[in-house]
Amino acid sequence: MGGRLIFYDTSNYIDFPVGGQLTSVRNFLRFLKESFPEHCEDVLLIGVSTDADKVGKCSVIPFEGTEYKFLAVTQATANLGAVKKSLRLEYMKGIWKYRRLIGLQKSDCNYIHTPEAFGAVRLIRPGATCYVFSHGTYRDMWQRVRFFQKMPLVRKAFQAFLMHVIRKSTAVFVLDKETQEDYLNYNKRVIHVGNSIVCHPYEEKKLHEEKVQFLYAGRLSKVKNVGPLIEAVKEYHRNCELMILGDGEEREILKKLAGDSERIRFAGAVSPQRVQEIMRTSDILVMNSTFEGIPMIILEAISRGLPIITTDVGGIKEVLSYGQDSEVTDGSISQIRKAMDLICANYDKYAKNAYEKSLQFDYRKVNGNIFDVLNESLHWERSRHDSE
Repeated sequence: MGGRLIFYDTSNYIDFPVGGQLTSVRNFLRFLKESFPEHCEDVLLIGVSTDADKVGKCSVIPFEGTEYKFLAVTQATANLGAVKKSLRLEYMKGIWKYRRLIGLQKSDCNYIHTPEAFGAVRLIRPGATCYVFSHGTYRDMWQRVRFFQKMPLVRKAFQAFLMHVIRKSTAVFVLDKETQEDYLNYNKRVIHVGNSIVCHPYEEKKLHEEKVQFLYAGRLSKVKNVGPLIEAVKEYHRNCELMILGDGEEREILKKLAGDSERIRFAGAVSPQRVQEIMRTSDILVMNSTFEGIPMIILEAISRGLPIITTDVGGIKEVLSYGQDSEVTDGSISQIRKAMDLICANYDKYAKNAYEKSLQFDYRKVNGNIFDVLNESLHWERSRHDSE
């Protein structure tokens, strides 16, 4: 029979927040639905809700013809630019508050996508089986959590906790080889996996010569460094437009930077389905981060044949071939414009190469490898897995 698989993530598993982490989780749920449909009832999703009335109540989430059990343990605001409390901390407290509804058992396999859940799970049941998916390195993570910036003691304790999570996890999944090598100093079971995507049928893309369509999709935070992208587009010599999808604490600052330019459009947070629709009509994905793991948005974009302009951070170089499907910059306005010129001048080559690269990250392959590790604890019978 095996145990339950319990997911932990600060999302509602439907459309909040927009980003790669949510897409990664949903791709895994898609894999389970297709490969182990008889075990979907053994999955519990622990998340958040933007509706206060749904917090602390068990419900179900419809998912492509099946259903998954869901429990929201805290409320989140859909306006990411107006967050007043640390959602991570509130989420951890919520897991403890609703521990009886979760009913954590020794046989349960806890699959953790936000590290704070680890502390609550181990507090409820010491020695619980905990697999952690590190979507970015936990090293110096305090620098990317704005609530701790002016609290040195809390900041130090938070960073120590993150290293404790790495040491004590049953196993840790990471997205890039550099993080894997770092984590192996603390835990012998660090497994390098890629993010996964649903590969779409090939659709030949042609550059919108009359108005080049640039796209940014992600959180509007300092580490995303969106400002230079706006500046690059505002004065670019080609007629163009930059669509910005997402929300965050930098939104108003970026709107002021954009000014009254008709080339910059802020769409706010949109559903994953809407992101896909916009990608189909876009030409080039632009990113300018100072920190990343392996951004899911890059994988989704290349699956639509979109060439990429990006900085060389995190594991991005492990999934792109600069000069073939993408161009790399130092983050400066001049370098971004140079990359724009290079891709626009030979767009067909970049677009075709981008799509071909995406086929390496099919969700069935990536999540099959992850599940094989989780199943060491779950012991689910393989009635359909790998049979089709």
